[in-house]
Amino acid sequence: MSLSSRALLALVALSSVSLAKEVGYFDSSSSCADPKGFATCYENADTTYSNCVNNNCAGGSESCYNSCGGSTSCMNEQCPGLGIDCINACECERSALQIDCAGQRCLVYSCEYQATTLDYLSFCLNPDRDGLPYWPTPDDAPDSCSCNTGQIEQKLYLITNQMDTCSNNQTNIGQMTDVDGITDYAQACICCSFSAIISAIWGTCPDTQPSLLAADEWFAGLLNPGHWEDCGPYLENYDCAGDLGFGRADAGGITEFYSPGNMRTNGTKSLYNLDGVVSTPVSGDVFTWTFASSLAHTVTVSSADATATGTKVSGGSDVTATGTGMSTATGTAESDVKPGVGSSLIVPSWTIASIFGILVLSTL
Repeated sequence: MSLSSRALLALVALSSVSLAKEVGYFDSSSSCADPKGFATCYENADTTYSNCVNNNCAGGSESCYNSCGGSTSCMNEQCPGLGIDCINACECERSALQIDCAGQRCLVYSCEYQATTLDYLSFCLNPDRDGLPYWPTPDDAPDSCSCNTGQIEQKLYLITNQMDTCSNNQTNIGQMTDVDGITDYAQACICCSFSAIISAIWGTCPDTQPSLLAADEWFAGLLNPGHWEDCGPYLENYDCAGDLGFGRADAGGITEFYSPGNMRTNGTKSLYNLDGVVSTPVSGDVFTWTFASSLAHTVTVSSADATATGTKVSGGSDVTATGTGMSTATGTAESDVKPGVGSSLIVPSWTIASIFGILVLSTL
């Protein structure tokens, strides 16, 4: 690259600073090589989402979309005729387009990119997880997030799948001759999955405040309604890693199981991006990823010469935790990245339904 080209690129980057703004989870001035183009890309994704809702969801209208500012939760509450499944399908499409936008112009190992991908996984039904670009983030990648939320999400997904596999293991169930034994086994599958979930969050990022990783949501939506506080005896009497399978790599690979009376201490750090420089693109001028089962997205990077530089060197601010670490992870924080970046590690609704289905079936 010639000196004049570098100088021109520097001038373009400098002139873009005044135009930069927060776009999605990103502060595009510090984590994107083309802030103006990135903002335009997101605006186009928003337009696609608006058209999808207004044209495809029953009772869709611009007035509903505009009054809610495009908020999925608001539209579902204020305009229930639209149907949350339809809204989520449109949100899934927008999230895929936002991944394209970020992959074209921004740091793809950052906390912000991870949050963008988590949105996609939370809205899309049966997404192709293996086809996602830069997911999860490789270990020790430059300018990566202080907590690898991609690894946490991957473990949570495998753990919740194993919960169903465990409860439907006919080999184990076939060895039981009484109803109480079958009921206890079903409860043990649930308790082991709860303990594995805790290990996935606390163990993967031990220094991070767990409330920033949606731990409170998992407790409120799953563990507390499932009576986590009563799981101690089941965790003592059953081999979660071996006999019940949660130690297998395809079940989360969990090796340490916590009990209600023996929880790991909460971390205190906020989320932040590590120091480093990532040249855009990481995977060449063009990359392809798979949306759904077979629909390929081909993405052309905006500039093969542009770079985005991370500036956070170490640490992350300490935050005040009000939870005890025994049954909750409550705490508030002024995060070093935009608030809400870890909140997409949500509890899938099908997981909640599955747990209570297991309990009902075990008592029949």
